[in-house]
Amino acid sequence: MKFINKIFFLTLFLTVGICWGNQIEIITTTSHISTIAQEIGQSKIKVSTLIPPGICPGHYEIRPGDIKKLHTNGILLYHGWEGFIDDIKSTVSNANAKLFCIDIPGNWLIPDTQIKAAEKISNILSMLDPSNKGVYLKNLASYTRRMLDLDRKIKNFIQCSKLQGIPVISSEILKDFLNYIGFNVIDTFGKDEELTPNNLKHLIDQAKLFNVKIIISNLQSGTNIGETISRITKKPHVVLSNFPGGFQNTETIEKTIMLNLILLKNAVR
Repeated sequence: MKFINKIFFLTLFLTVGICWGNQIEIITTTSHISTIAQEIGQSKIKVSTLIPPGICPGHYEIRPGDIKKLHTNGILLYHGWEGFIDDIKSTVSNANAKLFCIDIPGNWLIPDTQIKAAEKISNILSMLDPSNKGVYLKNLASYTRRMLDLDRKIKNFIQCSKLQGIPVISSEILKDFLNYIGFNVIDTFGKDEELTPNNLKHLIDQAKLFNVKIIISNLQSGTNIGETISRITKKPHVVLSNFPGGFQNTETIEKTIMLNLILLKNAVR
């Protein structure tokens, strides 16, 4: 954020809760937060997202275009692990800005995690716009039912596809999700830039020792490690998306998860 002048950044957050017509305008860091916020807020809010869903959010840096978005709005919803948040906090510490951390642990591809995040976002919207609290609670109840239905659909898909217990090596980011759907995660790897020769040898040895069936990469973390292990072990390589919108026609969490499941099923045929 070298190009950001602290005085300018302080100024851009002075106006908080700008409305777009009758809508509350909210900025989110990722598509996970934005999709939930839109489901809870519906027509009462206008949401924009800073980080494109197909890239690694940990590597994202604030750009001039993002500053333009923030200039008209001081409401920001974020996860807490974004690299630029500390800079924003220090810059606007004395301003009338509203920054809300949606620090829900666990992988957000898991329906229960989605429900917890939705509850927190509903509380935030109700605090910002108490006159529409009933609307947000109603939408939260509807979203909760959808996630419970999704949970049943996922488990039924896994059972019918006979995917339980399949040994895999995967991106560390996806471990919780893969455990949730019943895969046996033998080992994990980090981002492409974190790989060392010793790490690679260990992963290949593990794949052979435990007769791993699939190597699973996370789209947003990079696919080079998974591709390398797959090539050496001659095991199928699958790339999943950890965020809604990472792949085409996956703008909802349901579409994102179901495409991930189909990709996994196709890999073990």
